[in-house]
Amino acid sequence: MTTIGHNRTPHLRPSPTPSISPFLFINKIPIVFSEDWDTGIGGGLWSTGLAIAKYFERHADIVTTNLIGLGRVKCTRNTNPDEQQLNTRLQENGKICVKREALTALELGSGNGFLSVCLLALNASFKMSHPGEPPLIEKLVMTDMVDHISLIEKTLHVNSHVWEEMYVRNLAESGSGDGENEGGAINSYFGTLGNDDTPNASDCDCDRGNDDTTTCKKVTVIAAEHRWGEQEIESIREEESKTRRHNQQSNEIDANVAIHNQKYDFIIGSDVAYRDHLHAPLISSLLHFSHEHTVSLIGITMNDTKPKFFDSLLEAGFRYERLADHFMEREFRGKNFGIFAIQRCR
Repeated sequence: MTTIGHNRTPHLRPSPTPSISPFLFINKIPIVFSEDWDTGIGGGLWSTGLAIAKYFERHADIVTTNLIGLGRVKCTRNTNPDEQQLNTRLQENGKICVKREALTALELGSGNGFLSVCLLALNASFKMSHPGEPPLIEKLVMTDMVDHISLIEKTLHVNSHVWEEMYVRNLAESGSGDGENEGGAINSYFGTLGNDDTPNASDCDCDRGNDDTTTCKKVTVIAAEHRWGEQEIESIREEESKTRRHNQQSNEIDANVAIHNQKYDFIIGSDVAYRDHLHAPLISSLLHFSHEHTVSLIGITMNDTKPKFFDSLLEAGFRYERLADHFMEREFRGKNFGIFAIQRCR
């Protein structure tokens, strides 16, 4: 482990301990997880978290195709108009493939981090089977209240085979008084994804910059506090933390883990609207972190989420669609559970 302000020599974390039986597999990649309700509500596995995880497991090809589509939309969005028109004409004639960019993703209400790890496994499977291409997701931010960050970190450590680099940020932790860690601790780690399979940078064609040099995208995961509806305040806290640090290395990493001034391409969450008083702050966060092409995949337990939540989504400028029951495991089909795709109205 490395605390920012010192030399960055993160420890490699081992692959899952053989004695621990995987909870499930995503494209043959094991997910290690065990519930611990004694740690609070975040320590358990909520119904729609498992429902979405099973959706990732049983329909990995569909989820992958949809994420590839989002990556193509992102690439088009970031292309200048003249190049867009040229690409469109060529694509219509079947002369070139559609380019794609890696996505940024966010989980709201991560709890113990199980659902995000399942998404990371899907991403890892794609990355290992498509060398030379950008990953589906290059950065995933996992958020919850500060007392859940250690649960997220624990789940990530035992699943280090699905990520390459991790930052754990806790703005509530004070520094040592030497100026290095004031404003919150940031710890960084290296995972084991791609240790044997990732090609050399010279062999990759993942991301071309303005100088036409080629670099491979790392899969970075960030665990950080986010309180729904308070993103503007937390943006200020991040900036204050950044200005307190005294070296360039720390400032660069601060910028990387500053999560509140960004828009994300893909957002996930499970059982996040189970109380009426959560609706407004949750929708506020969705608005803040979404651009017009962002897709949010949210799991809802219908018997504890009143219809007014969906009315509030519409009033805020969102549209939504419920995934068909046949995409869900039998135990989740019917009226009690739903997975909803949510997007801003254009």
